[in-house]
Amino acid sequence: MWKGAKVAAALFLLAACAQDKEQRKAETEDFAKAAAQAEAQVAQQDHIRCQSYGKPGSEAYLECRFSLKNQRAEMHDRPR
Repeated sequence: MWKGAKVAAALFLLAACAQDKEQRKAETEDFAKAAAQAEAQVAQQDHIRCQSYGKPGSEAYLECRFSLKNQRAEMHDRPR
């Protein structure tokens, strides 16, 4: 009787672990999609803003994009 209970408990734990792993994978994929969408949105906003400085590819446009990227990096690295 104990042997059957031990086997059942082991199977239950294995099933729970497999479900947790699948859930973590799905959450990781959802997070990656959200991060990619946010990054694309920021890039689009930067593009629109920097077009007022020059055509895409021009020196003024590229300096604007570089400056915005650096400002965000500095804000991210700043201690809270």
